[in-house]
Amino acid sequence: MRRIVVRAPACSADIITYLKRVFQIHAEELQPGERVEFAFDAGPFPFAAAIFVSLLTDVGLKILSTREEDNIRVFEVEKL
Repeated sequence: MRRIVVRAPACSADIITYLKRVFQIHAEELQPGERVEFAFDAGPFPFAAAIFVSLLTDVGLKILSTREEDNIRVFEVEKL
């Protein structure tokens, strides 16, 4: 499974808008049923899982599982 590492923006951009665009770009590349992992540093992205669920759902992705690995949040998602 492909892992997509999402880094915090270097500028002071709105993080939610940034995440929406990142998810949208990657969702456009995926085929229905295809799965990937998004990995984030927990510090720059301290949002509740419900925020990520909403953002991912808006672009046609579904969270299958979540976990933490050494302060890295990992979401396994599938293109609907």
